[in-house]
Amino acid sequence: MFNQILISAVALGAVYALIAVGFTIVFATKRLVNFAHGEFVMLGGILAVVFYQAGLPLTLAMVLAVLAVGVAAAAIYLIIVDIKTEDTLSQVMITLGLAIAIKGAVELTAGKSPMFLPALSSAATWNVGNLFINPQAVWLLLALVVASLGLAALLRWTWLGISMRAVAENNYASILMGMSPRVVGAASFVLAGILGALAGALLTPIASTAYDNGLFLGLKGFAAAILGGMGSPLGAVIGGLLLGLCEAFSAGYISSAYKDAITLSMLFVVLMFFPQGIFGGKAIRKL
Repeated sequence: MFNQILISAVALGAVYALIAVGFTIVFATKRLVNFAHGEFVMLGGILAVVFYQAGLPLTLAMVLAVLAVGVAAAAIYLIIVDIKTEDTLSQVMITLGLAIAIKGAVELTAGKSPMFLPALSSAATWNVGNLFINPQAVWLLLALVVASLGLAALLRWTWLGISMRAVAENNYASILMGMSPRVVGAASFVLAGILGALAGALLTPIASTAYDNGLFLGLKGFAAAILGGMGSPLGAVIGGLLLGLCEAFSAGYISSAYKDAITLSMLFVVLMFFPQGIFGGKAIRKL
């Protein structure tokens, strides 16, 4: 039983981790909490279903859904979020309003009924000894590994990654060095949108999707980002996996009715000892 629950926990944690990384990219770059991020996750699943029902192959439908959300995220940042103000609170409230607007628009156009996708693998489960592994869970874990390694490489070795780190360090100094905080901010929204949509599209064959999924998934991803340390991509991954482990084992050994309460209690205890998250506040600043 332990191993079976562990497999489910890792799959659930991979979803939370992908969402949490999206939160932390935007926060690390622009010091902005994007409360519309959960709707990016929901849109990834909804658009994948729409494209698949239009006759596209499943893989292509998922890829197009992820790209479409990335484009939408860029447009949202450039046209709406990046208003001519440095008041971060105003921008946070804008993202909250956007979340409500996106949810309402999807409800009107796609309806309230849950929407489903077939799994990427034709096999319902893979039997490994006494374990039953959902192939979709493997795809989720693989997506997390590839996304994490790709993001690490981007931040370390590409011009965009260097620009993102520079803007995060000092917005005005980055302008003097020829970097555009507006472009970098849009790029952070695109990356967050892509990761969120990827999580939503890959989760849909397991748990379905609906217009109101974004709030729930966004809150869990945000909690994972806080747990790992807001602004730390590594912390977001660890936080997501820990959150998934806590939920799965709470549901498996205690009761699914108490899993959210137990998870929040665990988050509270961790933050008592690590107020900035497990990996938060450890960056060394050069003077």
